[in-house]
Amino acid sequence: MLVAALDTATLTLSAALLELGDGRATVVAERVEHQPPRPVAGGPIGHSARLPAVIGDLLLASEKKLPDIQGYAIGLGPGSFTGLRIGLATFKGFSYANRRPIAGASSLASMALAAAPDAPAGTLLVPLLDARKGEIYAGFYRVEGDVVVPVQPDAALPAPALLAATRALTNGLEPAAFGEGYEAYAAELGPALPRLATSIRVPDAAAIGQLCAAALRGAAFDQARLAALEPHYVRRSEAEVRFPQGLPRRR
Repeated sequence: MLVAALDTATLTLSAALLELGDGRATVVAERVEHQPPRPVAGGPIGHSARLPAVIGDLLLASEKKLPDIQGYAIGLGPGSFTGLRIGLATFKGFSYANRRPIAGASSLASMALAAAPDAPAGTLLVPLLDARKGEIYAGFYRVEGDVVVPVQPDAALPAPALLAATRALTNGLEPAAFGEGYEAYAAELGPALPRLATSIRVPDAAAIGQLCAAALRGAAFDQARLAALEPHYVRRSEAEVRFPQGLPRRR
């Protein structure tokens, strides 16, 4: 079963084609593109400028066509609200147009799964992304064989609350944090939260595909499931914070 996987939770666009057999998913082709934090004159603006062309590039590289894709796996966040909407809208459109099943997984869980081979046994993996506004998107996962299991739900936390949550969850596990979020808050986290030696900094599309494999194998197109799939924002948007009762009526 050929599956297209995608994550757009950060400025890094990660896409992959995977073959789901009876065992572990096999990566057929993958592509990673980094967007600059600020637009560059003459360059593409955001992930919307590259999707769905990136999927076309992967199909071309693997000598496949869009109808050959039998399922879609998408990273649901947390992360950039705009980035998540772009990625999800693109794959929901593909899923609907081609009548293919779609499934989603935590972007932080994909980081944990990708980094798991670098972690010693008994590690509490703490993947981190910069949520800005003084907060960090944090996941808490333990490795069980070839899968990662959430110890508690993903959250957006200030650094002191993250340290407190990690201390409360150790229970025999040694915590190790990593990702762009750790780099952004290293001065506050470093003394109390060890850093995992890994190259994983952002969500990984191939890991998203592996996380969604069980839900996609043998699945049929389900329009109700497609409609219900939404980004995992974790925290409220700026509009919800500023206007909790909705926009005021114009006089």
